[in-house]
Amino acid sequence: MWEKYKDIIPHIAVDSGVINTVADWVLLSGYKNVLVVCDPNTFRVAGDFVIKSLGAAGGRVAPCMFAEDEPLPNERSIGVLTAAYSPDIDLILGVGSGTINDLCTYVGAKVGCASAIVGTAPSMDGYASLGSAMLIDGVKVTPPTQCPVAIFCDVDILSAAPLLLTAAGLGDMLGKITAHADWRLAHLLVGEPMPEDIVSIVESALDKIINGAPYLPQRVPAVIKSVTEGLILSGIAMSLYGDSRPASGMEHHLAHFWEMRMLALGQAPALHGIKVGVATIIGLYLWQELGNELVGSAEQGVDFSFWSDSRANDLNESDTNEPRVSSTPKREAHTSLLIANKPKVSEIRRLYGRSSDAILQTQNPNLPISLIQDKWQEILDIAKALPSPEEIAKLLSALGAPVTPTEISISEELLRDSIVYARERKKTYTLLQLLGDLGCLEDYAGRACSYFAKNALAGVKCFVLDMDGTIYLSDKVFPFTASFLKHLEKTGKDHIFYTNNSSQNAAYYLTKLERMGIPVTPDKLMMSTHVLLEFLSDCPDIAGKRVFVSGTKALRDDFEAAGYTLADDDPDFVVLGFDMDMDYKRLSKLCDFVRSGLPYYGVHIDYNCPVESGFIPDCGSLAAAVTSSTGRTPDFFGKPSRYTLEYIIKKTGYKEEELCFVGDRLYTDIAIASGTKSRSVLVLSGETKQSDLAASKFIPDLIVRDLNELESFIVRS
Repeated sequence: MWEKYKDIIPHIAVDSGVINTVADWVLLSGYKNVLVVCDPNTFRVAGDFVIKSLGAAGGRVAPCMFAEDEPLPNERSIGVLTAAYSPDIDLILGVGSGTINDLCTYVGAKVGCASAIVGTAPSMDGYASLGSAMLIDGVKVTPPTQCPVAIFCDVDILSAAPLLLTAAGLGDMLGKITAHADWRLAHLLVGEPMPEDIVSIVESALDKIINGAPYLPQRVPAVIKSVTEGLILSGIAMSLYGDSRPASGMEHHLAHFWEMRMLALGQAPALHGIKVGVATIIGLYLWQELGNELVGSAEQGVDFSFWSDSRANDLNESDTNEPRVSSTPKREAHTSLLIANKPKVSEIRRLYGRSSDAILQTQNPNLPISLIQDKWQEILDIAKALPSPEEIAKLLSALGAPVTPTEISISEELLRDSIVYARERKKTYTLLQLLGDLGCLEDYAGRACSYFAKNALAGVKCFVLDMDGTIYLSDKVFPFTASFLKHLEKTGKDHIFYTNNSSQNAAYYLTKLERMGIPVTPDKLMMSTHVLLEFLSDCPDIAGKRVFVSGTKALRDDFEAAGYTLADDDPDFVVLGFDMDMDYKRLSKLCDFVRSGLPYYGVHIDYNCPVESGFIPDCGSLAAAVTSSTGRTPDFFGKPSRYTLEYIIKKTGYKEEELCFVGDRLYTDIAIASGTKSRSVLVLSGETKQSDLAASKFIPDLIVRDLNELESFIVRS
């Protein structure tokens, strides 16, 4: 099937055992000096074999291995690869997938050296692309580079790749759905060409992916091969077109924007294809919303006369050197579509930094409303032909891929910013441009945020409720707590109470809740102390032995009741809890024991305990003092530890994805769900304030003022 594309890429091999043919092909093709590029992961998977086989066949090999497991396609990585290159190198051979592939083609084009790739995962469609997705000066760009002279994809290696990488490939290909819709839109409104042969290639590639998607979790070699062929075909389509347009639309604009912003904030973004998968779901939702609005507008007989082509002149008027931002768009009574609203210059400067000047020099075109009106039915046809966001989410979920922004640490603010401002990075006409022309980008961004918020708790059966700061504050129950608990019962949802606070025992909390009018059975109350004791009971070297407990009397009593001997001297292990009686003598003794190398456990990591007057230091703060003195950090057992999640699953019988943690702390209540299938809800009734979210790496699935507001998001399944 690859013969017809030989003029673009001379050699493409996708099959079992292909890695064994690399060395022979390289040498028979006349390449003598090969720069082999990999990272530590791809070196283990295939790079070591490629280097050794080339050497054994008589080739001269110069290895270039990045220090990072996941290098970035930025100036630093370009510098590392360029420094490893020398004029006698005649082939740059990458071993890897996305970033490795892009760096090799980019540097190869810059220095005038051929490049080839040994794929290690079916994770993206750039293997055969003429462009490289690079991060230059903090902005994601796709400069034209060169196609590889050879692509080697060993199906045995690809089948063994982590499923998350395969899920990334699926996400990247499903993005062709919205990319194709955007391409049709641009063809319709701005006359972008859509050559039938290239369209056919993309459609064929997408068919391979969708047909194979249900079988990807089983790693069926024939399916992996077909999916990989689809990924390569997609890249060929881009190369034939001379641009990424056939395979890239608004979903890539969003994904690139997220990556840029997260890196600028010091956060690690998800894999490219994973981001594209989530962005595709967002794109389909926006198309669906527009389609519904177009249908409704058509039924009402929309009058477009209120849109004036002179709006651009009105909006451009300015008495400063910056383009003037329009005021809040006017909304006509008979339609929710708005007049055009130019992007805010200050926001572009905030979001794009040093690159904002170049971005502001080019404006997104404002199409005449008369043109959009004339093409109304055709636009509606594009929207109606698309699958629902839920259908695509189902395909991705089956492979364990994230399907919501919060699962990949995209906050509501970042989601909103991306929908409104991602189109500024590349002026390709997409749905985002159309919504900008109609002046309703901010409106649609708000709708998308609401869509994910409303669906954030789908499938949740049990709510794990934090206590202090969530259902009460110190000794005062919140007035909405009783109503919330009744709502859970009414909607058929289960709940448990969980507290990290180890200053008291279970009997105390049961009595406290009873006094507050919240009767609770012992099986519905769980504590960080319980989690630690459960763990220790499975440690034969520790169970029943001598322990130094730095904590309250209640914590010491719990350890005695569990069969341990409290010891101020010569203990077998050390436990640190919430110790309101800590003095210098006890702190010194604790540090001595920890410094001696004894097993050291922290009941929970909370830094502060909320009280009516503010906060008092908690276990995490005391542990930080010990760490400063000894250099050791305890193994913590409350939230957000995996120990706690597994304990709750074991005791309740619910699956991970059926649990939702509700609490007021980002680093415990929200962090415990991060990277898992569980959900999290942040309540702003305790420690965390809205302003704290900007600096947090933990993103809740939902943010509410308090439990009273949370009620509206919980419905009967």
